[in-house]
Amino acid sequence: MSALQALSARFASLSSREKSLLSACLLCVALFVAVKWIVLPAKAGHARNAAAIPQRQATIARYEAMRQGQEPADEELFLQVQQLEKWEEGLLAGETASAAGVFLQGVLKPLTNRPDVRVTSIRSLPPVRKGAYAEIAVQMEMQTTTEGLALLLADVSRQPKILRVRKLSASTGSYYPGQAQRKETVVVSMVVAGLSHAAVDDKGQGGGEE
Repeated sequence: MSALQALSARFASLSSREKSLLSACLLCVALFVAVKWIVLPAKAGHARNAAAIPQRQATIARYEAMRQGQEPADEELFLQVQQLEKWEEGLLAGETASAAGVFLQGVLKPLTNRPDVRVTSIRSLPPVRKGAYAEIAVQMEMQTTTEGLALLLADVSRQPKILRVRKLSASTGSYYPGQAQRKETVVVSMVVAGLSHAAVDDKGQGGGEE
């Protein structure tokens, strides 16, 4: 008798209750196998696909934003180029640092040519490399009044050329009780700087005093 025939005979000899219980057990085993090898893998695959959806949506949205942002980016680039051209119009003229220094002194001379300002000395300082540009500066010593100094600083800030006061010191004379009233005198030391395309010799440039 084969094993299958023996198993069939054994199953036939079982009572109805035993057959029902055995069938229920076999059904549970079949369900377990189906869940483990069919349902769970399919559910895991679905979960992976569902988790990838937000990432795919974000990627699509990013490329869509890049496509839509290309035109604003081109416009922004055009505006930046215009701004750079306008800014470079404020650079000091001169192919060399010396020429740019002379140009800067020429810009400042009309500003100090007033009755309440007396320049006692003016000299160019060593240029300082600032990235693609050179900072050209001059130091001025002068005598003026508080109002004259305020007007001079305002005039410097309003110049078409981009200038900045890099250093400023001012002092007034001493007065003692009983002294005759004298005209106010403010002794000023000022460093005014601008930027230029002029070439700078690295060995001869200054240390960038602030």
